[in-house]
Amino acid sequence: MNKRIYLIIIPLIITACSGSKENKEKSGTVSHPVNSAMVEVSEVVGVGKVEPEKKIISIAASTGGVVKEIYRYDGDSIKKNEPLVRLDDELELIRVSQLRSQYNTQKSQEEIDELNLNESKAKLANKKKLLESVRTLALKGAETKQTLNDLETEVTTLSLTVEKDSASVKLSASRLRELAEQVRYAEAEASKKILRSPYEGLLLEMHIEKGSAVNQFEKYAEVAPSGPMTVRTEVDELFAGRLSNGLDADIRFVGSDSVVARGKVIFLSPYLKKKSLFSQKANDQEDRLVREVRIKLDGENKLILNSKVESVIKLKNSQS
Repeated sequence: MNKRIYLIIIPLIITACSGSKENKEKSGTVSHPVNSAMVEVSEVVGVGKVEPEKKIISIAASTGGVVKEIYRYDGDSIKKNEPLVRLDDELELIRVSQLRSQYNTQKSQEEIDELNLNESKAKLANKKKLLESVRTLALKGAETKQTLNDLETEVTTLSLTVEKDSASVKLSASRLRELAEQVRYAEAEASKKILRSPYEGLLLEMHIEKGSAVNQFEKYAEVAPSGPMTVRTEVDELFAGRLSNGLDADIRFVGSDSVVARGKVIFLSPYLKKKSLFSQKANDQEDRLVREVRIKLDGENKLILNSKVESVIKLKNSQS
């Protein structure tokens, strides 16, 4: 009986001793953390998305109104300042027409006032010559004092008429400039009803339809400006300091080892920030910070804008 008990107890003691020894060895290995700066790294991988060099731009309406016409649609190539949408502009065009009519009327009035001024100046010049002749005759006794006085009065009256007509011309010119400014303002208001593209590129998406309403400053379209395609990616802060402009990068789809494009690093963010690409919520709490990197792609590729990709950035020490 005692022999059987010993045979059972002895293996248990041996197992316990070996287990404690293994635990000590494991705890010993965990107590020495890895220094990331000492790790040899040849590549840095970051997840990003495909974008134009100037990013995808949301275009906002400078004024509000009801959509009357749409000239370009999703996928169309567009030029800078090309009309994309026309809002209802009937009232604005009526206002422009009214002001142009007033301007033309005032222009005619200015011309009439200038003619009156020239007529008054001509009469005054003629009377002044006659007055000088009468004065000469009056000194010789060949003309009466009354005639001389009457001519002097006429010259004074004509002088005042010239001043009045001159003031009318200035007033007409001032009114004409004022109307010209009003016409330009009305034309500018009317032109805002034509929503134009500020960029040359590709119209990605039109958010509005004919007959729908657009509020002022509301985003109504997405545009990809012309230029080379890039990949905007984010690299973990652990490797952010190892990056530099000019590094080569391979682009591949997430989960694939096949390279679909190649490029070079052209921009490195000067600061670290929270993750923003493909975040699930705006208020997600991130334990680690990232550095934004932009990679300019080489040559032609078949990547679609906003595609989610991996950027494999090759560090210089791997090339030496």
